[in-house]
Amino acid sequence: MLKSNTLNELGLLHDTDKTSKTHDYLRKYEFFLSPLREKEFVFLELGVFKGASLRTFGDYFSKARIVGVDKEPEVLNFDVGRGETIMGDLADGAFLESLLELNPLVVLDDASHWWPDQLRALFVLYPRLASGAIYIMEDVHTSFEPLAEHFSAGLTLPPFRALAKIAEYMTGNDRPAPIIKDKNLVPLEREPTFDQEIRFLADATDAVVFIERACLLLKK
Repeated sequence: MLKSNTLNELGLLHDTDKTSKTHDYLRKYEFFLSPLREKEFVFLELGVFKGASLRTFGDYFSKARIVGVDKEPEVLNFDVGRGETIMGDLADGAFLESLLELNPLVVLDDASHWWPDQLRALFVLYPRLASGAIYIMEDVHTSFEPLAEHFSAGLTLPPFRALAKIAEYMTGNDRPAPIIKDKNLVPLEREPTFDQEIRFLADATDAVVFIERACLLLKK
């Protein structure tokens, strides 16, 4: 594959739904992922579907190990290029923990889009990634109506709210103000659900980047 090909061009070649023809993720991801193009690392994608995105990332990151995870048995038979697939259910805490043994530098969550699955993967995997790692959560639009009623599965905290709260805790705090030393910044309202976990993630994050339907976290 020609190295001049952009991530989006490779996605179009492999017909993934992450291209500019559909969700338009790849064009935006490249800004953050291009420095890793010639690096040796592990790229972990949660949710394989038909394997098109694994083929895309395999061509783009020629030196990386590309691993896809899905709970459907047929995933083991898909054409994923030079990638590899693992069958397992992300709702299984022990299985999710086991993925950390791969030591991924990039994690892309394109699995069920159910709130419990999105939050569980975020809270379990992201805190234990190495410094400089990139965590991507796709299809965050399921946090909003009319999809929220279907994807919430009884939770009251939408994944978007958790991600936005991470950004809020990063950019605002209740420490002394930098200019008026005897004044404090306005304390932030605590998140009523998973506040401790969200604050912990905020302390471990360098940047939160929202794009259409997705969010990227850059690990401190």
